[in-house]
Amino acid sequence: MEELEEGQGSRFDWPLLFTVLALVGLGLVNIYSATYHHDDQHFISKQLISFGIASLVCSLILLLNYRIFERIAYVTYAINLLALATVPFVGSIRYGARRWIDFGFFSWQPSESMKIMMVLAVAKYFHARNQIQKMGLKDLIVPCLMIGVPGIMTIAQPDLGTGGHLMIVGAVVLLFMGIRPKILIWTALLGIVSFPVFWQYGLKEYQKDRIITFMNPTRDPKGEGYNAIQSLIAVGSGEATGKGFTRGTQTQLEFTPEGHTDFIFTVLSEEWGFLGALALFSLYLILFYRMVGIASHANDIFGAVLGVGIIALMASQIFINVAMVTGMFPIVGIPLPLMSYGGTSMLTALGSLALLMNVGYRRTLF
Repeated sequence: MEELEEGQGSRFDWPLLFTVLALVGLGLVNIYSATYHHDDQHFISKQLISFGIASLVCSLILLLNYRIFERIAYVTYAINLLALATVPFVGSIRYGARRWIDFGFFSWQPSESMKIMMVLAVAKYFHARNQIQKMGLKDLIVPCLMIGVPGIMTIAQPDLGTGGHLMIVGAVVLLFMGIRPKILIWTALLGIVSFPVFWQYGLKEYQKDRIITFMNPTRDPKGEGYNAIQSLIAVGSGEATGKGFTRGTQTQLEFTPEGHTDFIFTVLSEEWGFLGALALFSLYLILFYRMVGIASHANDIFGAVLGVGIIALMASQIFINVAMVTGMFPIVGIPLPLMSYGGTSMLTALGSLALLMNVGYRRTLF
């Protein structure tokens, strides 16, 4: 049967798997530490459940030939888009935004899972086109709609960070496939000219405040600049070796908010110091080394585009999160892959990596 393959153990990427498990384990340690002084094991237990569910899904993904996901890519994309459209009506509100669909034992954030569904759909589109020359304006209409519609819907939730991230991933895929230079130049010029209009009418006031405060956090140290300032203090106070497990004052005393989610890098930096951050980045470098190797040897356009999209998804998310907590990027709601607390984030990250491992697992079959 095409969807099931036997005897492929020799090609399984064990270093990638062990690196992923190390990152998940490191994340669990820091989630535990971030919630330690609250005597609340709710977060760590739910993360373990999410990891268990994600592991089962990944096992299924690895059993199936990745080409079966090409066949159902448009269907899964449409289902996720429908879920994204229903969030304003049935979604639960957290942190002032309606982004989640609550199933009781598991909360689904459609904007998060849409990232990989969008990559799958765009990869299927380009695989079907099988066109080598660089794309013109007409060629870009369909893929731009596939990327832009869910991106705009996510921004409208409002979730500027996740919506912008989705569009960044899509843009990387389009650049990989090739765009005529003239279109890139006109797009850049249009972006520059339209920025004032977008600033005036496209951003909410709190989003403008975040960007202004990013440029000068001290203008509002007890308001919009508070998170950025406390995050920098936490990262810097870890120094070389850190303050020790569960002993970070900034994070344990909640000067830095959401230490188990978007700001988990501050927990690691304060408690494990520069050496802990270096260990984290080393694991991420190994991860990307293995990912690039798989994508560059993909057997078809679908596998190659899928690999590029997943690499872009992970790399941009890591960059934005770390840049955010170190004062190099405005504060946005972007979790750190495989580290931050969150069921949908865990499922999306592990599912994406399982798809990529599947591409490498079967690349020599044909």
